[in-house]
Amino acid sequence: MSRVLPLLVVPACLFAVQPSWASQPDFHLQAVPAIVYKVDDPGGASTSSFVFDIAVICSTDCELTPISARVELSSAGSIIERQDWTKEMLAKIKRLRYRIEADTPLMSPMRAFTLPEAFDVRFYFRHPQALAIDSAAVRLTVADAKGRRVEQVLGIPIQYYQQKTALTFPIRGHGIIGQDYITNGGHGGFWNGFAIDIDGLDLKDGELSDANENAADAGWGREILAPAAGIVVYVRNDVPNGPHYGEEPDSDYYKPLHDPVMAYAGNCVIIDHGNSEYSVMMHMQPGSVTVKVGDRVATGQVMGKLGSSGDAVGPHLHYQLQSGPKLFRDQSLPVRFQNMDVPTLSRGHYFVAK
Repeated sequence: MSRVLPLLVVPACLFAVQPSWASQPDFHLQAVPAIVYKVDDPGGASTSSFVFDIAVICSTDCELTPISARVELSSAGSIIERQDWTKEMLAKIKRLRYRIEADTPLMSPMRAFTLPEAFDVRFYFRHPQALAIDSAAVRLTVADAKGRRVEQVLGIPIQYYQQKTALTFPIRGHGIIGQDYITNGGHGGFWNGFAIDIDGLDLKDGELSDANENAADAGWGREILAPAAGIVVYVRNDVPNGPHYGEEPDSDYYKPLHDPVMAYAGNCVIIDHGNSEYSVMMHMQPGSVTVKVGDRVATGQVMGKLGSSGDAVGPHLHYQLQSGPKLFRDQSLPVRFQNMDVPTLSRGHYFVAK
């Protein structure tokens, strides 16, 4: 974990406004993910969106309550918008996304990435692209159990991601995007916020499945291909397929497996493309993975077969580009494929990949 935490320190302005009395709550603010990327929204709306969590990190007492927040969005040094959040509003959105609790599931990705947080709040923004928002300043006031208050301010750069690797789509044939980015109501974590779920479709009738069985799914067993050349840095090939189509595995599914947290991803391959870009492909059929750690692979090389292993409620390929080799720890990145006909593959988008 020692190599992960520095990645989450935003290169931003962080300072405390100190009250006049002593013994104020001791905490600081941390943005998750470490770097906040905005993406253009699908559908030609000419808007862009970005999402981030503000985690309140404690040094000692973690019993803190949010009192108020102000968020200022800016472009080239000029404030574009200012939002004020009351105590009542913050109470409705505060969560514990990064702290392990007694009821945290055995296989939860939170067990791979945890913070000593009192709470966190998630902020979501969508604005016209023409406004060119490039930073956010979050001013948060909290109180401890004795009612003592203190305020912190965190400045966060907002930017587009510039992809370095030319990627091709990791499956071929007809299909549909089942779930997409966090900015469009899809994947919800910093580690998978820009992931997509890829489902196969039957060429003849355009259906996903003709029966409530994994093997009847139109994408079942389809070859998973390396989207670009690189070196394999992680492989798992022993996780069984989910018990039934449409059912999420329970804790008993993971108990017999070693490293249940990584089993959450099912049978998985991670490829290092260089330039801090890594392709992650999850939920493949057990025993189907054809590569091992250290292999150098070529674009289009078969990695395995589409399945439903790990946290999959039906056969699909979960694909994400991320900034490092560690699943659940390194940040996901917006992704584009050079052989697809649209810049962003959004939920419900039909495709034919050749």
